Amino acid sequence: MITSFNSSMQNEKLAIIGLVVIIVGAFSIYLGVMYGEDILANLSGEGETIALGDCADVHYVGTYASNGTVFDFSYDDAEAKTGGMPLNVFVSLNISASPPEGYEDYVTGIEGFIEGLVGLKKGETATIGPIPPEKAYGLYPEVGDTLYVTDPSTGAVLLNIEFVAIEENVPIPEEYVEMLGNGTTTLFTIKDLSSVVGDYYNIYPSWINATIITKTNETKMWIYTTPSQDKQTNFTWIDPIMGIEYWENASSITSMNNSTIVVTHTPAINDTFVIQDWSDMVTYTVVSMNDTAINVSYDDGAGNITYDVIDRIVTIERNESFDIAYEFPQDLMEYLIYQAQQYNPDITMSVHPLAGKSLTFEVKIVDVYKAS
Repeated sequence: MITSFNSSMQNEKLAIIGLVVIIVGAFSIYLGVMYGEDILANLSGEGETIALGDCADVHYVGTYASNGTVFDFSYDDAEAKTGGMPLNVFVSLNISASPPEGYEDYVTGIEGFIEGLVGLKKGETATIGPIPPEKAYGLYPEVGDTLYVTDPSTGAVLLNIEFVAIEENVPIPEEYVEMLGNGTTTLFTIKDLSSVVGDYYNIYPSWINATIITKTNETKMWIYTTPSQDKQTNFTWIDPIMGIEYWENASSITSMNNSTIVVTHTPAINDTFVIQDWSDMVTYTVVSMNDTAINVSYDDGAGNITYDVIDRIVTIERNESFDIAYEFPQDLMEYLIYQAQQYNPDITMSVHPLAGKSLTFEVKIVDVYKAS
């Protein structure tokens, strides 16, 4: 398929398209009676060449440029080029752009295909291609390839990875089965390149620049944490997993040796902190406290007072290790690359099934709409 949509989606739109055809047909008769035939030619694009911003109905047969094998088509019979439903194309090189009003079902396609449509006319047949992978479905990653993405507004590094292994037709890892179901996938193993010995690794929000990367290998990194003096007593604890900010200036380090740090929370009775719970702000109030636990109350949103228990003591390992190599099934890797392209549209990497292939399309322009 030459768009990001599966070709089966065309069939799902038959009923809607049929209704549109009836309405457009009736409207065309009305315009013909009121204004003559010239306006109909302008609306249909007859005699007009396709330009960026237009919409077009296009029949196509897509083949691999290397051997001519057909991989997709819009006809019922690709060989005879009969039947089927043409593809509704919004002729734009901006994949994020919306089609004009009234053409919401029209979709843009790969860059080389769109470029090949520009200049063609209604009723014309043409060959588009060969389209190189970087203007088709992208370049398939290889072991050793890297992907580096920054936020253009801040310069912050968002992604810095290396592909260290690519395995085809392997079972979906157990941790992804609930999300993706059972089956096989292409499994990509990526390594986080942003973990550099000597750099800070801010895992504890309460202690900025207190944790340093001490060692790395192909799969893991090791860190060591030393809180600054001004963050050892009467500081505000922020949970490193949930990001919850506890009572202000109510936490202190009560023990620290070469291996562990013990933090103890000592809020006053009736002290509060607030948690964003979905769309509501929930206030937790200290009711009582003992050596190991803090009893809190909160409104459950229905006017009922509910009680909970928060650990008073947190023990932290000063020397910790973390994985820096991760396995991604194809669906998740495709999504990761898609997100990267939102920040950098020039990224040509792709794990689409047609990535890495040069493609050719035999097209017939069924109709042109000067929607621009």
